[in-house]
This record gives sequence, C-alpha cells and structure tokens, in this order.
Amino acid sequence: MNSDLFNTTWNILAIDDSKLNRAIIKKVLSQLNMNVDEARDGLEGLSALKKNKYDLVLVDIIMPNLDGFGFLAKFKEVVNENNFIPVILMTGSDDLNSKIKGLQIGADDFLLKPLNEKELVARVLSLLRLKSANSELYEKNELIKKELEVAKRVQEFIIPKEFSAIKYPTVCGRYLPIEDIGGDYFDCYILPNEKIGFLIADVTGHGIPAALVMAMSKMLFSIYSTRSSSSRELLATVNNKMKGLLLDTQYITSFYAIYDHKTRELQYSNAGHTRGLYLKSSMNKVLALDTKGFFIGISDSQFYENKTVKVEKGDRFLLYTDGITELKNHANDEFGEKRLARFMIDHMDTDGEQFCDLLLKELKSFTSLEDRKDDLAFLYIEF
Repeated sequence: MNSDLFNTTWNILAIDDSKLNRAIIKKVLSQLNMNVDEARDGLEGLSALKKNKYDLVLVDIIMPNLDGFGFLAKFKEVVNENNFIPVILMTGSDDLNSKIKGLQIGADDFLLKPLNEKELVARVLSLLRLKSANSELYEKNELIKKELEVAKRVQEFIIPKEFSAIKYPTVCGRYLPIEDIGGDYFDCYILPNEKIGFLIADVTGHGIPAALVMAMSKMLFSIYSTRSSSSRELLATVNNKMKGLLLDTQYITSFYAIYDHKTRELQYSNAGHTRGLYLKSSMNKVLALDTKGFFIGISDSQFYENKTVKVEKGDRFLLYTDGITELKNHANDEFGEKRLARFMIDHMDTDGEQFCDLLLKELKSFTSLEDRKDDLAFLYIEF
C-alpha cells in the first residue's frame, strides 16, 4: 500500500440523509488521517463543494431535495474540470441499471449499503491512489506546457519574421506549425561578394524532437553558409555535421540557393526537398528547380548537385515545404505543385507580403488548415 496516501491529509465529503451512515464513514476514515465533512442531501453537498476543497465524495442515491443522480448531474458545474474529484455512489440496491446510469452521469465507483467497513476503506484508498496519480500527471503536463511555451518563444525568435536587412531581392515568408513548435524552417544569409543565400528545410516528425533537430541544423546552416563557396558544399557540410546526431527515424530535407548579384545568377541544390518554383516573368512560365541529392543526416558521404538559372528583373522564386503541396481537401485531392505554380502565375504582379497572405487564403479555401497533418512554411523572393 502506498505510504504517501497516509502521509497526506485527505478531505472527504460524505453526502447521505442517514445520520448513521455518515457516522460510520466519519469514524472509519478519520482513523486513516482523513477529514470528513457531512451533508444531508445533494443540495447541501453542492453548497459544501462551493465553499471547500475535497479530494473524494461519497454520495447516496436516494435522498430528499436532491438525490445522488441529481447531485452528479450538477457536480461538473461546481467543480473545476482540471480538478479530478472521484465520486463513490452509495446504493441500497444492487441494480445494474442504476450502476450504469451512475457511471454515465459521472460516478467513479459504487458501494453497496449497508456499508462494509473494509470495502469502504479499500474503495476509498483505490480512488485516492487514482487521484494522486492524476494530480501528478496534471502537474507534469502543466510543466510540459510551460516548457513548450518557452520552446515556442525560442523558435519564434530564431525563425525570421521579416527580412529588411536584405535590400535586394525582396523576401518574405510564412510559417504555420501544426503544434506549438515544429520542424519546418527557413532563413536568409548575407554572404560575401554581394551574394544572398536562401534556405528552406523540413525535419521529419513534429513536436520537441523535430524542434531540437531544427534548432541544431539551423545553427549549422547559419555558421557554414558564409564559409561555403557553393550551395552543394553547404548541404554536404551540414550533412556531415548532422550525421550521428539524429534518431533512426529522423532526417532533414532542404533546398538551398545562392543569388549572385554580380552575375545575376541563382545557384541551387536540393537535398530531397520539394522542388523550388521559379517564375520567369518574360516567359510567363514557372520552372521547377531540382537537383540530385539525398536527405541530410542519413549517411556520412552524400553528393549534392549544383545547377544555375539566369535571373531577370520581375522573376519570382518560391521555396516551400511539402505541407503545402500535400495538403488534402475533403475529396482527398492534394493541393499539388501544379496548382501552386498556377497561383504564382495568376499573382505574379502581387507584391510579396500580399502574395503570402493571398496564398494562405487560397490554402484555407482549399481545405481547413486546422485539420492538416503537417507544418506549413514558404519563402517568397521577388527579383
């Protein structure tokens, strides 16, 4: 038997119109370091619950003014939903229908009258153990919530909200995790020799594990972006650094591009990520940019390919995670790459921030974002 139960003073409420039953309950439970308050019917019991805190309630079914079923029906209105207070329903009849009704309304256990002292003790202690475990779980959940809130603030800090430091091209983006924290992210880097780096990445999974990997990999991308001469070199470097740090089921997909203002070329490499969509304004056409390259963090040595595209004024570039293209509607149709490319063409003259807002609106009209299965992130670049 758990000794902690006897090191705690428990407050019990006994509701019964029988003075004898109340006296038995008080006598037996008082010997176990329990304070027992009494109430003669359901109305007095509800009044006592409003004034005092109780750890367990014993309530008779048949009482004047408000019976046990009526008390249970109003019980949840009085008690805070986060405060689990077990209820034992006392009955003089071993009627199955009454028990089923009691459980459906909110009872946690039953005691048959006349009361057996050993059974009374056993059932009370059993439910107090349950309450103790529930309270411990609640406290741990509250601690996790606080820790998640801190993690969320950290993630909000490290994922950029605006890119005013980059004078050209114009950059904006949006990030919507399905949980408080997620594994998608993007970033931009001011590089030597008038170059700008554009990154988007997706860590498998969700929640804390994905967020921790996201933070580590994002730091590595940031550190080595200025030391890498090409997009493929950066992906290879981060891959080598991340290998061995991930769980067996984890990996990172990433698309990294470098814009060279002198040559007006965009160099890019893909590590198993969704293809970047590049809108050539002069052709009114969207190119799907892709290269050979495997996920980051899977093996020690990986080859990542480089390709380039010539940049002209008016061109647009969209980097995004698969949470967008794999978004499904009620008919189980995916939003898809073609639909996304069509949206870019239809809104090629829309400025960046408005484009981002309209894209989110388009996704919401396609399906409810509340029911989606993955994080959403995208980076929009205007040349």
